[in-house]
Amino acid sequence: MKNISKTLLLSTFSAIALSGCSSIWNGAGDNLTVAERHPISVDSQVTTLTLDVDPSSNELSQLDKARIKAFALRYLQNGHGPLTVTAPTGGIDDRVGQETSADVRQHLNDIGVPWEAMTGASYRAGGQGNERQVLLSYSHYVASASPCGIWEGEFEHAFKNIAPANFGCADQNNLAAMIADPRDLVQPQDSTAPDAIQRVRGVTVFREGEVTSSDTDNAVDASVAN
Repeated sequence: MKNISKTLLLSTFSAIALSGCSSIWNGAGDNLTVAERHPISVDSQVTTLTLDVDPSSNELSQLDKARIKAFALRYLQNGHGPLTVTAPTGGIDDRVGQETSADVRQHLNDIGVPWEAMTGASYRAGGQGNERQVLLSYSHYVASASPCGIWEGEFEHAFKNIAPANFGCADQNNLAAMIADPRDLVQPQDSTAPDAIQRVRGVTVFREGEVTSSDTDNAVDASVAN
């Protein structure tokens, strides 16, 4: 019985000693890359534009046209999916809301948004006519990295000779801010069609024995050589 108790006691002390010493060894979590430690996440967000319906006017104002143009250019640059134009229905001056929505779609097309890229919707409006609005919306993607400024455990990282928690965080945040279209991180864009004319021209020039490489700038070669 004493031997069993002594064995259990020694096992307990050994487990405590090993658990206390285990923190000095680097584990799998200490070997993370910058991308693993500060991953870039991509989220879908909705961008909207609200236009007031003016029953006293038969056309869009210059201010509304400028706002629609800025909105459309952002959509053409980084929008995904359809651009939805939602018109108010019901209440007073129902026809004005529908006409305003049609004018908005026409102006969007004049700017360069294809008809097939637009879709229509409606909502039940209440109150007076001047309280109704035409809503424009589309989805786009936003990339963001984990927040920086983690200062806990600096002495432990130095003792273990491993990278601190903030290592690479600023680079990841800068990269997320510079990505033109964050959706490319989710799914790459399709390859564009090859330039058949350029291919035929290259083959023709080669068959005729002409130089197919680009012209060489002798001044640049001389400066590099020096």
